[in-house]
Amino acid sequence: MNGMPERPFKLALVGILAVAFLFRAAGIRWGVPDPSHYFSFHPDEWVILGYTLGLDLPHGQIDPHFYNYGTVYLYLLHLVILAGSTYGWVTLPNDVAHYEAFAGLYLTGRWLSVLAGVVTCWLAWEMGKRVCGYRCAMVAASLLAMVPPHTLHCHFLTTDATATLFITGVLLAALNLYENGRRRTLITAGMLVGLASATRYNAALVLVAPLLALWLRGKEHGEAWLGKALLLVVISGVAFLFFCPGVWMNPQEFWRDFGYEARHVREGHGLVFVNTGLGWVYHYWTNLRFGLGLPLLLLATLSVLIAPLSRRPLVLILWVFVAVYYLFLGSFAVRFARYLLPILPPLMVLTAWLIAEAWRNTQGAGKVLVAVIAGGIVLYTLLWGTAVTMALLQPDPRLRALEWIRKEIPQGTRIGFASIPWFYTPPLSPYWGELQPSRRVERALEVKEYRLLVPREEWDTSALQQAHVVILSQFEVDDAVRVRHAPALTFLDELNRSFRRVAQFDTAFRVDGILFGKRGVPHDMLYPFPRIEVWRRHR
Repeated sequence: MNGMPERPFKLALVGILAVAFLFRAAGIRWGVPDPSHYFSFHPDEWVILGYTLGLDLPHGQIDPHFYNYGTVYLYLLHLVILAGSTYGWVTLPNDVAHYEAFAGLYLTGRWLSVLAGVVTCWLAWEMGKRVCGYRCAMVAASLLAMVPPHTLHCHFLTTDATATLFITGVLLAALNLYENGRRRTLITAGMLVGLASATRYNAALVLVAPLLALWLRGKEHGEAWLGKALLLVVISGVAFLFFCPGVWMNPQEFWRDFGYEARHVREGHGLVFVNTGLGWVYHYWTNLRFGLGLPLLLLATLSVLIAPLSRRPLVLILWVFVAVYYLFLGSFAVRFARYLLPILPPLMVLTAWLIAEAWRNTQGAGKVLVAVIAGGIVLYTLLWGTAVTMALLQPDPRLRALEWIRKEIPQGTRIGFASIPWFYTPPLSPYWGELQPSRRVERALEVKEYRLLVPREEWDTSALQQAHVVILSQFEVDDAVRVRHAPALTFLDELNRSFRRVAQFDTAFRVDGILFGKRGVPHDMLYPFPRIEVWRRHR
């Protein structure tokens, strides 16, 4: 393809996948349990790991009793942990205080996400190659290897990277299905749709891609496509029921958890997304602008605007999926950046396609201009992605704050909080990652170093009347201030009158002296980087 030898591009693929691995493996130990905290600093990891540890596939225990997500990732993680415990790679602990053993389990799940992310970059290469050749493949895979939303969420023991892998596999199968129309390709596409939707339920939307491929091929070649489409739907449904057996094995719990998630995305996530406008605008201007960086976002936007005008079937298949999935996500009240991960591989392919088309259709100075623009955007993305990844290698703000508090605040001091401490709080108790708020309150009472004043209700000013020190997290403050939450404003007003800030711990996105701004970080990209403030009474 491109009239050039394949070998240099294959070597480029190896290099790109190595870069993808480095971006996802660097900082892999961020937030794992240690002597100061027995739970991960990512709030979802313990949920998934906890239910995974309840499985026992070899002995028929395949019901996790948890269906907020599909079960595929839990099964994969369980099998890897089972193999690791058999061969001594990991140890199965019987108490959360065995933090070293739990750290090994968290890392096992995270390495699964790293692997999923690297393979997804390879699939992006394959999609790009089919759309417009090796140059397109190289640019698409390079961009995906570096973009922070994908690199960051491939660090976590969560379902997102794995679901994105399966969705990208479906998209590649859809391109192949359009080109060859083989039944084996159709079966592969259906199986992958089932796997994807059994990992994250909304991934079922990717079914639109192979269906469109069948219709376009039928229209072009005069082939009957409706029967194949029905077969594809049946295979996808059967695969989903096989990989997520809770639908028929434990329908009561399945529909309970599925219904909870459906209500959650409709109703919102506390104050996090209140007054954030239209979901489509929020995803674009907050999640994608911060995640991709403005230069890459603008080029990707241009590719999305131009793609439907090309009338090229392979381009249209990817474009339709991006459009359908984005429109669907924008209708949610919950707007986490990680929800956008599945559109990143096809979006990077469309962006690479635009660059390749611009290169092919220009001469002389035009090619130089295309090279300068594309090279500049790739360089910016490299620096931005490096800055975010390097931030994971910095000491966590919570642990820095904890060290400072133990050094500077005398034992026995009364310390107040704005809410019940959780993953976002410096771990004065190593058990503050527990899910139940009542348990975290009990753990606070067990702390002997300080007198911890945990409020019964958020923003209870009575805690300020007794406290000599107050600890605040960015997760508590920013959204409350943004929406002008009255109890929070009253609390903060009293705090400013009677206390002064004596320490602040934050993370900078910096690489080689270049400082990137941290304003407007999407909520779920802030998990490793919350700002922590310590206030001390001055009157």
